[in-house]
Amino acid sequence: MDNTKKRKIVRNFVIGYLIIQVLTIVVYLGFWSLHPEGITNVTNERMSPTHIFPDYKGTTIPYNIAPLNFRINVPADECYAKIEGSESEVFEYHGTNTIRFKMKDWIRLTRANRGKAFYVTIDTKIGDEWTKWAPFSVYISDQAIDSHLVYRLIEPGYEKWHIVGIYQRNLESFDEQPIIRNDMTGYNCMNCHSFCMGDPGQMMFHMRAANGGTYIVQDKKISKLNTKTNGTISNMTYPFWHPSGRYITTSVNDIKQFFHSVKEKKMEVFDLESDVVVYDVKNKEILSKASLITKDAFETFPAFSPDGKWLYFCTAPAQKMPENYDKVRYNLCRVAFDPDRGEISFPIDTLVHADSLSYTFPRISPDGRFLMYTETAYGQFPIWHPDAEIRMMDLENRTAMDMSALNSPDTDSYHSWSSNSDWVVFSSRRDNGLYTLPYICYIGKDGKPSKPFLLPQEDPDKYDYQLYSYNIPELTKGAVEVSPYEIQQVAEKNKPEQVRFK
Repeated sequence: MDNTKKRKIVRNFVIGYLIIQVLTIVVYLGFWSLHPEGITNVTNERMSPTHIFPDYKGTTIPYNIAPLNFRINVPADECYAKIEGSESEVFEYHGTNTIRFKMKDWIRLTRANRGKAFYVTIDTKIGDEWTKWAPFSVYISDQAIDSHLVYRLIEPGYEKWHIVGIYQRNLESFDEQPIIRNDMTGYNCMNCHSFCMGDPGQMMFHMRAANGGTYIVQDKKISKLNTKTNGTISNMTYPFWHPSGRYITTSVNDIKQFFHSVKEKKMEVFDLESDVVVYDVKNKEILSKASLITKDAFETFPAFSPDGKWLYFCTAPAQKMPENYDKVRYNLCRVAFDPDRGEISFPIDTLVHADSLSYTFPRISPDGRFLMYTETAYGQFPIWHPDAEIRMMDLENRTAMDMSALNSPDTDSYHSWSSNSDWVVFSSRRDNGLYTLPYICYIGKDGKPSKPFLLPQEDPDKYDYQLYSYNIPELTKGAVEVSPYEIQQVAEKNKPEQVRFK
């Protein structure tokens, strides 16, 4: 190659390189001109923040939660978001109406600003005009939430379904894994998972119909049990573990349902009979001296106190059903429990009287201070009642706490405490009235709730196309380690072991 050709190649290379650099600078300047401080053609400036989904504005979040990806819910050709905390660099996102944080950016933001807020400023563009929206804040608590959430995903049907599964979600990321799915076990129903004080190594749940039984996991061993006895009216139904892991209290219920003929109400779930019993996990027997078995009352939804000395439950005078379905109202009560003897002792202590309303789902914070429960107009199955709200009592002085910041105009029902008593997860239908979705709420040391926020998803549109309800959200301190395959093997190969009634 002669020198002329060499010089021409070098010259073309240099020219090409300079063109690339100039274009890079132009794009760079054009992009950063979108920074709110640099926009010169702002047409509108709003005094309020824009609408986003999920609504994270003004919430309190744990520092270890997954990124709060969100969708900007206003018409826009382009969107710009600036996120800044007092103790970290500024993060900026430009493009569509979906803001997805990079995981490394999110971790830097939340870890650097623990105990402080970060601020989000959004600009939207239609045509050549930009609208600048008022910023909003998100407070980052220095209190962590338990790392995993377990829930059942089920179509919001009544008698028929296709795929039902119990799943675990890592709250620090977007990883979701099945614990067991019914397409592995004959397309049966599976429900009512429960954990001992949030311990993923001590779990129980039920399977119905094919491969039916109560499944208990301890020390990585899976037991399959037949829990219907001559002394009880049904198999175990709604369970709750004793903190020692030695006992499980559960209701036994003859459950029925019917449908309303008006659009304002969908269906009712009610009991023809119900009792509360205590199951001895070690000896595989139901203890009559620790159980509440009566004909003149409906007892249901039991729970142990964190110190193991009290058995909480709901009770209502027995009624003729279904004729009087809307007249059944449940008191919230407790009796003393002796874990050494496996016995309860009377009298019954009534904490919340059912004068004109009904109370269910008692759950005591792990520090023993607060009793959270659900209030509804009647009955014991509030998930189908739009009026259902969550209430809370300070057990030290038995005063009611103001829970208005947590509740919504639609159904708010099942709830689960974190192990440090700082967070609750609860089921809500506030978004569309059809699907129960998991909301997380910070509970202050004074018992005041903050504004709840919807469980973050990697794709904020997921709740629009995943047409499943999140049922029984339960916080756990880690991942369940038994695999779906191990559970499947026990379900298909093991006969259920019969428990005794003592």
